[in-house]
Amino acid sequence: MGDLTENFSRKEFACRCGCGFDKISLCLVHRLQVVRDIFGLPIIINSGCRCKEYNKKVGGASLSVHLIGEAADWCFNCPYDEKLYFYTSVQLNDWSGGFHYYREQKFFHVDIGRRRRW
Repeated sequence: MGDLTENFSRKEFACRCGCGFDKISLCLVHRLQVVRDIFGLPIIINSGCRCKEYNKKVGGASLSVHLIGEAADWCFNCPYDEKLYFYTSVQLNDWSGGFHYYREQKFFHVDIGRRRRW
């Protein structure tokens, strides 16, 4: 059980460098909970909050919304075909913020910033 939603804890979204930055947007977490509920599959958070140093280390954009806890990179633990279906699904094509599937690395980026696709 998570402390933010039924399935997500603050620890999952904390900066991976260990600095303690974990102020993730509850709006984002609740949206991810809805995605998990729709697909019935666990979501693995690869990156949520990032401090400036860690963001630079991983090659993040200088104005990344990870820096303000409004983005998450994540994946499903499922076959690639399901991920491809998910990418093209109406649920996320209508996502109001940023949305991208990194095919080579096999993870999704979502955020609650301005609407954009890349």
